[in-house]
Amino acid sequence: MRKFIEQDRNKIINILVESFKGNKSVDFVVGKTEKGRKVLMEYSLENCLENGEVFVSDSGNSCALIKYSDQKSKPFKLWVWDLKLALQGIGIPKIPKVLKRESSIEETQPKEPFLYVWFIGVEPESQGRGEGSMLMESILRMAKEKQLPVCLETSTERNFKWYENLGFSTYASSDEFGFPFYFYKKEAL
Repeated sequence: MRKFIEQDRNKIINILVESFKGNKSVDFVVGKTEKGRKVLMEYSLENCLENGEVFVSDSGNSCALIKYSDQKSKPFKLWVWDLKLALQGIGIPKIPKVLKRESSIEETQPKEPFLYVWFIGVEPESQGRGEGSMLMESILRMAKEKQLPVCLETSTERNFKWYENLGFSTYASSDEFGFPFYFYKKEAL
């Protein structure tokens, strides 16, 4: 895997928009539209460039957005992205529900520092070929070097076994938002 370079921007956004089509959690936040997913992924990319890292697989067919839980920089440009996400992605009527969801997630996450896999996506035509596993294994090695546990959430049942095969275990779950939502963690060993 390699770190993000500016020329990757559109490719990463496209991978994530397509990978998260039909995702219950993403749909809860921005609805089922491609436009909503695109705004969310643009927002997430900017946030991770400020408070984490963005990686692309060697093939360029998968990517991961990670955040460090103890980094919470909020420069003006991220406030602008918050506003854009609220107005163009979420929509004003849904903002209270989305804020409640985000608060619930933060309350459930560990209190000690961790590496947060916010999004990991593989181009649909490359799924099932080990792309995501290779990328995730690189992230897990990096987290081990930093001595940080890795956390993530998912509402996608087909991913449960995949995360478990990578050594993750469920530490919490919720159906507070109308669908099963699972919190996974892998300790730094």
